[in-house]
Amino acid sequence: MTQHPTTPTVDAVLKTLTEKIHRQERFIAELQADLERARQASVGTMLGQFRLREAVLLYVGRDADNFEQQIAENFGSDVARAVSNSLFVLDNVPVPKTPWR
Repeated sequence: MTQHPTTPTVDAVLKTLTEKIHRQERFIAELQADLERARQASVGTMLGQFRLREAVLLYVGRDADNFEQQIAENFGSDVARAVSNSLFVLDNVPVPKTPWR
């Protein structure tokens, strides 16, 4: 016959596993926050480099609000805000069908 673990042993294992899960969840949250900060810093650096080179970001087309919403969904609202602050929107501007020569 196999012996079944006693209730205190099961409780101790359960408590230990629960603590490990909570530590892992905190660690994951910290990593996600670090990733978000790194992403924001890299976008800010990139946009700063564009400004230093006197380059501009242009959005030519329709539905610029949808474009900004997509950025927010993909990269977060802080990144979307930084990009939209540096973005010039030329909504509904006609685009030539042939390249300029």
